[in-house]
Parts: sequence; C-alpha cells; structure tokens
Amino acid sequence: MASLLQHYLDYLTSPAVLLTILILLGPFALERSKNRALRNDSAIGTKIQGCFRLGIFKRSNLDDQYERTGTNDSASSKAKIKALFTFPIKSCKGVELSASEVGPTGLKYDRLFTFAQLLSKPHKSKIATDAGGVQEVSGDWQHEWQFMTQRDFPRQALLKTELWVPDPKKRSTKNGNDLPNGEANDDSWVANGGCIIIRFAFEPDFNPLGLRTDYVTISLPLSPSPARAASKKYAYETLSIWRDHPVAINMTNEIPPKHLAKLKYFLGVSNPLALFRVDEHNKRAVTRCLPKDRDGESYSVGFADAFPVHMLNVASVRAVDDELPDKAAVKGKLDARRFRSNIYLSGPPAYAEDSWKKVLIGRCVQCFTHNNGTRMVETDGEYHVACRTARCKLPNTHPDTGIQDRNEPYTTLGKTRKVDKGAYPHPCLGMQVIPLFEQGILRVGDEVEVLETGEHFYEKMFT
Repeated sequence: MASLLQHYLDYLTSPAVLLTILILLGPFALERSKNRALRNDSAIGTKIQGCFRLGIFKRSNLDDQYERTGTNDSASSKAKIKALFTFPIKSCKGVELSASEVGPTGLKYDRLFTFAQLLSKPHKSKIATDAGGVQEVSGDWQHEWQFMTQRDFPRQALLKTELWVPDPKKRSTKNGNDLPNGEANDDSWVANGGCIIIRFAFEPDFNPLGLRTDYVTISLPLSPSPARAASKKYAYETLSIWRDHPVAINMTNEIPPKHLAKLKYFLGVSNPLALFRVDEHNKRAVTRCLPKDRDGESYSVGFADAFPVHMLNVASVRAVDDELPDKAAVKGKLDARRFRSNIYLSGPPAYAEDSWKKVLIGRCVQCFTHNNGTRMVETDGEYHVACRTARCKLPNTHPDTGIQDRNEPYTTLGKTRKVDKGAYPHPCLGMQVIPLFEQGILRVGDEVEVLETGEHFYEKMFT
C-alpha cells in the first residue's frame, strides 16, 4: 500500500504532470489574480459613510499628452490648465482633480502627509580623535525622523491614494463607520475631516501566479479631532525635511502593525517607518525668491519641497522628450506625471513659462478694507512665479511601475536645461509658484494671463 501511494505521489509531482496542471489551471489563476487587482485599483465596493471620493478616476486629462495636433503650442496660443493634481502623501501617487481649492500653502490636501524613517547618528560633540589620529565615538546617539521620497524609495510611486471628504449633501449623525478593510472605528470620518486611503499590492517572496498577493488598505483621518488624536496617542515630534526641522504629528498608530510591517517590506525600508501629518501651527517658512512688491508678508508650506505650487507646461515635457537619445527606454513616451506638478498647462510653446514672473489663474476671494468697513470681493487669482524648478533624479522613476531608469530623463535635462545660473549645476524644468491670496479656486480649462515677465535667478536652499 505504501509503495502504491509513493508511486502516485511520484507521478503527480513529475515535471510533465506539473507542467500539464500549470497549462490547464494557469489561465484561470491569472484571471483570478487580475480580477483581484482590478477590484483593488478601482476600489469597487468602497463606501465611506457621509463622504464622497474626490477626483477623476477612470480617465485622465493627460491621456492625450503625447499627441501632436499641429495647432497647439504656438506663440499665439493661450495658456490653459490642462490637468490638476494634488499629492496628499509626499512622493506617493497623486489624485487628479477637475477643480481644486487653493490657499497660501498650495492646493488643498497637497503634501499634507509624508512617510519618514528614523535615522541614527553619533552626536558630533561626542566624536573625539585620539593621539594616533583614530576617531572614537561614544555611546551617545542622535535619532532623527527624516522625510522619504522616491529619490531613495522609488516604490512609493506605487502607493495609491484616495481622498474621501465630507459630503455636505449627506450629513451623517451616526457615530462610527465601516472601513474598507473591515476594521472598527470609534468616531466618524466626517468628524475627522474625511479620510485618506492608501492601497498597495503586497507580494510575499513565494507568490506563484500572484495567488498570494495581498491587497493592503490603510485608512487615516484627514483632519483628526482632538478626541481621535488622544485615543490613538499621536505624538508631536521633530521631522527633518531638507534644512528645516518642523514639529509634525506622528500618526503611525493609525496603521495596524501587520500593515506597517508589510509597508516597510514593500518600500524596502530597514529603519523604523512612520507617517507624519503637517501640524497647522508649525508650517515651514518660504524665504527665497519672494515677491519684491510685497515687503513684510510671510509665506509658508507644509511638506512640499520649497514652494506652495508647482506649474509645468506639457509642451516643455514634449521638448525634453524630443531631446532624449533614440536608445532611451522612455523616448517618445516621457510621461509628464514624472515631474509631479500640481498644474499642467497646454497652449504656449515649450519653455515659454521660463520668463513668467506674475500670472492670473482662476478665481479668489480677497478682503478689502474701506472707510465703511471690510468686505470680501471675488477677483482673479494672482500668483507670484517665484523661480524655476531645480531638478534631481526623481523624474527617472516611472509613475506606474516604480522602476528607476539609471539615466533618463535626468541626463538629457543636464545637457539641455542648465538654463539658470543660480540653480547650477542642476537642470531646471517647470516653475515654482506662490499664491498671493488666502482662498481661491482652480479649474481645468482656466486660462492663464501673464501679467509680468522677466529673468529668473534661482536662490539655492543650501548656500
């Protein structure tokens, strides 16, 4: 009997039989895996009580970005907003919008969160050199949370984000909601300003035909109430972001430990990982390339690199694409999304935006004081075009695969776009913009009126 069972076992595990099973069942397994991925991507079945999902989902206003019509991008073409994006989590996938509120720190929800890793280094004051010239380090170490980007963790490009905001038409009075991942929540999302959902596909080391892929969903409040912050034990900690060290809100306790472990593995992070939110009382000051006609006014950002809004002309991206070497993998399909702009423009010729100094886009509400009191007036939204955008290698990351090209487009940018002596040796593409109002709105299709042009000279962050 034992020998008979061994015979059948040997037969069923033979290469020929296994190959036959794979051929017969493989297509069904792949289709099942594909359907699971489709459900995850489209968030089918997701419903956040009292909220609606913000954004454009099934199409993009950049779908036709590679088309050359022959009528656009002429010197007489009026610049218009082609597409709008907000990036709720720094360096993760953005949310495309048809319209967006704009404030002094940029588009609403933009760079509101960031991932950070905890780095450790010895205190400089504790490093000593002995008589033989050998450095000795004491046991005292300095621990610092440092923001993360695709520069070092390109798979952040694969973290999908969704914005669910309170629906004024569906005010909920219930205390509690069903989350997409089935977890209980002890206070409503509406009471916490809505929620942001993060999705990613976690694949274990052994994952035949993708059958063991786990589609992870993480939900967090957009504007946590004091009660929520207390119950989840948020921490106010110093975060290093470039040369700034603002106090920010560590909301990592919102992420279930098992999800956090999978997220670390997915991103390739070996150090402790955390998620921070901007503290509204500790924003970072903008101190460079300020408008010269507004002395005494202050400007700030959240987790954006340096300025509130980034603007990019699609024709400029196409011009860079034309300069790419024929052997480049991205030649002919350089995606404008690689540059992670908030405002994408169509209409003007390539690099026309390089000389813009002040523009009107969309609408805003301004407060005016007169002898008979203060009144609010709706007017055109005025923006200070602060400087060109100095580029690093981040656009080498493909926005859909998270794969970093070793060279392009950064190498070509380095050869063709070192156009600002202040930014040297960095190439430049796109413009950094500061809103000159408290509350405004932008819509796809809004025209751009250029009020002032001139030469730009980039003021470096590090001198």
